[in-house]
Amino acid sequence: MSNLSHDLRSPLTATVACLETLQAHGARAAAADAELIEVALRNTRNAARLVQSLGDLARLDEPEFRLQPLTVDVVELLDDIVLRFAERARAGGVTLRAAQPDGGATAWLDVELFERAVANLLDNALKFCRPGDAIEVRAQVAGDWLRVTVADTGPGIAAAELPQLFDRFFQGRQPEQQGTAGPAPVGGGLGLGLAIVKRIAELHGGDAEVSSAPGQGTTVTLAFPVQPPPASGKP
Repeated sequence: MSNLSHDLRSPLTATVACLETLQAHGARAAAADAELIEVALRNTRNAARLVQSLGDLARLDEPEFRLQPLTVDVVELLDDIVLRFAERARAGGVTLRAAQPDGGATAWLDVELFERAVANLLDNALKFCRPGDAIEVRAQVAGDWLRVTVADTGPGIAAAELPQLFDRFFQGRQPEQQGTAGPAPVGGGLGLGLAIVKRIAELHGGDAEVSSAPGQGTTVTLAFPVQPPPASGKP
């Protein structure tokens, strides 16, 4: 799967570049042509993200994969991640903020993977939040654990879906689509983003959980050990 992801990424990247060039010339193109370019570009970007997610998940599953952890300022990291999503949130009419915990928060984390996990949660929340909704990111250290929550006031998730939410390739429905025979919403992706989030938490020795109900928003909590595990003493 990792090799397949690598082989597919290059042609998809080249296709995106060609389509973006055509889109830049859209002012001189017929309206129908411009619409076709937009559809092709959107679908190609979605395919490229899927390929990247497949490759990332395969890499995280490899027995030889090792974290690259550091003791880091979690509040500063979260501020940076929220800033990256700020414009997208404003464009969608969603309020996005990072709460500042009393006393700060530091923990033993692989920075790249931690950022990927939180970014996946924000991306997922923004897909389903409506104009006027809000998203809050919060970090809190309690004892030996760092807990990071991404809470939104969006449409929520049905109770029947919660046990499967972190399963690979599971596609949930928005509340208004519960009980319908149609496919899961296109914006929901292919069920890899949250699986990657859970895998990242597990690699740190932590876990991920979700609480939600239709009409009451969704809160995802990631738990990470504050300190590295004790050395095994093995050579």
